[in-house]
Amino acid sequence: MIQKNKIGVLGCGWLGLPLSKSLIKNKNIVFGTTTDKFKLSVLSKHKIKPFLINITEKKITGEWNKFFNKLDILIINIPPQENMNYTFVIKNLFKKIKECNQIKLIFVSSTSVYGNMQGNVNSSTVPKPDSKRGSIIIEAENILKRNPLTTILRLGGLIGPDRNPAKILSSKKIVHNPNSPINLIHIDDCIGIIESIIKKEKWGKMYLGVCPYHPTKEFYYNTQCVKLGITKINFSNPSISSNKKINDNNIIEDLKYNYKKPIL
Repeated sequence: MIQKNKIGVLGCGWLGLPLSKSLIKNKNIVFGTTTDKFKLSVLSKHKIKPFLINITEKKITGEWNKFFNKLDILIINIPPQENMNYTFVIKNLFKKIKECNQIKLIFVSSTSVYGNMQGNVNSSTVPKPDSKRGSIIIEAENILKRNPLTTILRLGGLIGPDRNPAKILSSKKIVHNPNSPINLIHIDDCIGIIESIIKKEKWGKMYLGVCPYHPTKEFYYNTQCVKLGITKINFSNPSISSNKKINDNNIIEDLKYNYKKPIL
């Protein structure tokens, strides 16, 4: 009989909820957290064992020990928010993790750790963040990598059925940097990569989740506008403020994962 993984998903939001549902579909036992008590019933409806847990820079509230002590794997899916001291949040979280037995971790990170002018980027490229967000995410990664079983997954811009940036950009008076390459990933591939890491037990690794297709912003988003039947985007005169183009051969060669969801 195959042993079921007991997986905790810390943050059941836009990515965490469908990820949890997919993990359950693939015969795992999932414990999910939310900071909204009204969402507990939503998690239960999808057979996710729900926990109301809130992590701040000062303390963790809720049934943390009851949640954490059940787990084989913890997926940390809590991005930085405004008015949040993210580094201290992660420090507080890691302090709690260290109190228990060593555990396998997946940290859902971001390719914003790379500067916009870093050119061709892969998983061995040293990040040179040029934003505050990128810098604090690097700090969070370094804290969590103290656990040797932590795998970092840096995701590009997230898209999905209900998340298409073209809708927002179309409403703006002007959008800059039409010639910059895009670095996006569909939610289905985010889930597929995470499940491959778990299935193939790739711990202590680094992966960059970005679809290996990089048209310019102007071409990509105006193509999306045509498909959606909305007004094309008004781009400024051509200029390049970002030449960042992310391709990670580790996804294909080490993880043996092939992207299944085209972004066009």
